[in-house]
Amino acid sequence: MRSWFRLLCLSLLLSPALPAARGLDLSGAWTGSFTLPATGLALKGLVINLQQAGREVKGTMLMPSPRAEVPLSGTLRGKTLILASPPTRGLTVAIAGRVQRAGRITGTATLDYDLPQQGRKRDRTVLEMTR
Repeated sequence: MRSWFRLLCLSLLLSPALPAARGLDLSGAWTGSFTLPATGLALKGLVINLQQAGREVKGTMLMPSPRAEVPLSGTLRGKTLILASPPTRGLTVAIAGRVQRAGRITGTATLDYDLPQQGRKRDRTVLEMTR
């Protein structure tokens, strides 16, 4: 009898958490920014469109300056979002974010540049995404 009661209590404690984890869907339009921690300079006005199928996440990021559309692909494991882009117009983006609540993701974005006028450069930024 006690083991049945313990099982019932455990299932009641865990059941509210399970649907939330399964129900997390990042599909849709997001706005975002990259901020350099050392200077506070920010690239705002990013538009990130995501499509999620299970753990797989794909989409595009529209950057206002320089104007570019960057394809993204990656995974969502729990509340951790990992996205990366192939080289696009001399830019590669790697995003590591954490879903804070359904409409907010924070984390880091690494921007690797390989441009003729600037050469190779890497910026590590603070990422903010909201719906």
